Amino acid sequence: MGGWAEHVENLWVTLAMFAATGVYVLVSMWVVPEYAFNPFEFVGTWAGLVCVWLCRTRNILCWPWGIVSTAALGYFFMQIGLPGQQWLNWGFFMVMQLWGWPYWVLGGEGKEELPVTSLSWLGRTGVVAAIAAGTVAVYAFIGYIAPGSFYPWLDSTVVASSIAAQILMGLKKVESWWLWFGPVNALSIALFFMAGAYTLTALYAAFFIHAAFAIVEWRKAQLMHSV
Repeated sequence: MGGWAEHVENLWVTLAMFAATGVYVLVSMWVVPEYAFNPFEFVGTWAGLVCVWLCRTRNILCWPWGIVSTAALGYFFMQIGLPGQQWLNWGFFMVMQLWGWPYWVLGGEGKEELPVTSLSWLGRTGVVAAIAAGTVAVYAFIGYIAPGSFYPWLDSTVVASSIAAQILMGLKKVESWWLWFGPVNALSIALFFMAGAYTLTALYAAFFIHAAFAIVEWRKAQLMHSV
């Protein structure tokens, strides 16, 4: 797909995700009495939905949408007392968007588009070990910088897993979607629900579904490249 057809699809996705975010916010305000609309949560959720859809389809425009999402969500997390998520968005995800954008375009052989590949078993073992060590390190850091923050172990696990998943996403590794599907999205749904971030809870439920489809689609893309 290319040209006008691709532009039309991108516009449709953008408008559809805006409408979906708006509908969920309205329903939340009606169903949950304590729900308060937050513009940073809304923009971050909307941009995040667009970003994930475009990542799943390997569209390079996922990266600028990711920049918008991380900027908005970082400020929102600061407001609701989740410093691990705030640092994750501003200190890591933002940097990764700026790195991943050109790397997807020029990271392949001969400065060509980066293909989808997968890790070796040794690489997968290393990722699991890094997530475990990272969780402990982030927990200690949160305890030192922001004692009394909410759900520090859960927050730390999501942070460490998200870092690993985003690095693998930038490298176009299939395993990135397994991490988004498992520890990141599943635990984020629980974390944000308990923190009262109901729009983000719905966002990560959508991410969870997207990741399931993306695992299949990226695996197909890998197989097609290897033929």
